[in-house]
Amino acid sequence: MAEIKPKTAEEPRNPHVRYEFGDVNAVSVTKFGIGMAFLILVFLFVLAGLFRYLAKQAAEVEPPVPPMGAMVQKLPPEPRLEPHPSLDMKQMRAAEDQILHQYAWIDPDKGIVRIPVDRAMDLILEKGLPAVNPQPGAPMARGAGKTPSEKTP
Repeated sequence: MAEIKPKTAEEPRNPHVRYEFGDVNAVSVTKFGIGMAFLILVFLFVLAGLFRYLAKQAAEVEPPVPPMGAMVQKLPPEPRLEPHPSLDMKQMRAAEDQILHQYAWIDPDKGIVRIPVDRAMDLILEKGLPAVNPQPGAPMARGAGKTPSEKTP
């Protein structure tokens, strides 16, 4: 007859599942983590000192700008093409608005007049656009110059 052994604490519960006892050395991992933390702190202090050193050198080379000096507008060197750009832009827009919204003679001898854009759009809606002949000398289609609502059947 086979002897039945009593279970002890050393024996695993499942004999097919095992693990290595020497996979991870916790002491070495802890020492490595502490060493990395120490190196990070050392690098932080070294970089802070380097930053202060470089800032001091930059201050010696170029004096700081006074606080009110930043508000003073410096003009570019001559020749200045637009001495007052915002005023020039306002004047240009006013001139364009005058051209777009007022009547004026283009050529009084030939009877050519400039009309406002709104009036020109109203005239196009009333009369329609002229049709373009596909071939020179071909007769125009009946009602070609009128809008679709005005075409005759």
